[in-house]
Amino acid sequence: MADLVPELVVNGRRYSGWKSMRVTQSIESLAGSFALEVSDRWAGQSELWPIKEEDACRVELGGQPVIDGWIDDRDLSLTATSLSLAYSGRDRAAALVDCSMTVEGASVKGHKWTYRNIDVEQFTREIADQFDIPVTVQPGLVLKKDPLLVAHPGESGFEAIKRATGSAGVLVVSDGKGGIVITRGGTGRASALIQGFNVRAAAIKYDGKDRYRRYLVSSQIPGTDDAFGDATRVLAEAQDLGVKRLDRILVIRPEKSMNAADAKRRGDWEARIRAARATTVSVSVQGWTQPNSTDLWPLNALTWVQVPRIGIDGDMLISQVEFTIGAEGQATQLRLVRPDAFEPQPQSAVVSASTPWLISTDAPGRFKEPR
Repeated sequence: MADLVPELVVNGRRYSGWKSMRVTQSIESLAGSFALEVSDRWAGQSELWPIKEEDACRVELGGQPVIDGWIDDRDLSLTATSLSLAYSGRDRAAALVDCSMTVEGASVKGHKWTYRNIDVEQFTREIADQFDIPVTVQPGLVLKKDPLLVAHPGESGFEAIKRATGSAGVLVVSDGKGGIVITRGGTGRASALIQGFNVRAAAIKYDGKDRYRRYLVSSQIPGTDDAFGDATRVLAEAQDLGVKRLDRILVIRPEKSMNAADAKRRGDWEARIRAARATTVSVSVQGWTQPNSTDLWPLNALTWVQVPRIGIDGDMLISQVEFTIGAEGQATQLRLVRPDAFEPQPQSAVVSASTPWLISTDAPGRFKEPR
């Protein structure tokens, strides 16, 4: 398939011919980002491109929008024979990450700071509306109402939204079109990544510094005339048997009071996602589209990864996509994690050997690595 044409659209004008490019989308970063550079022979040219910082812009790959936002930086340099132009920026959702919410901003929009009996979609819309950012929800996603959600003056919009979506077990990501989407992990399916077929390079990394042997969840429940002091203290424990050092202990104090069952689920969840996120895989493929397709490699999709030379054979989740132009032409770098890395709650079933990346359980609250 022929290479796609990358274009930067600013003030109705399209700019192409980029010699290097990077466009990054990630589950863990609300705003997508881009960096573009072109070097031209000077050849008597005297007019610079009329692109300024804070200009609204759109990045398209073969006509498909991947970033809709603003120019953050521009870097112009020249020699006796050439002129180099470089621009970078982010999605409109970057305003939720960068900017503080203020009492003035809320009053202008007519918003409150404390919301009762509201679901995370309504709460996210209230916050995002202060920055004129549209919000959509993954079709079919059911969101329960929360008795209390709070935004604090001075914190960023993303901090308030992340706190709410985290408690609801959902994710919020950029839609690449200037808005944000409330979704679950692994909502789509991408083409397989196979050694000897479309995998150009692959690497696996293990980082265990955020992983613990024991997770102790300490919380308080409202006291009564008959239950007070230590009687109101809830303590639940989960263990990750994949961690050998017994002194690796993490005490978790949830923001909201929990009963014993909720505390147990929280401990299980911490053990599961920390184990899942400790292993990351990077895969590089040629081009920006999936095999035999015009579709770009998608974020937040499951893909079968088969790279036996580094011990990978199973479903993984695409947590980051980076489209690039470099010395070897157009390429895509995919960052992958185990499918349960963004699970809202732990799974109790023992999984088969055909899905080796999922955690299996020996007993409630005790996790071990798959054999």
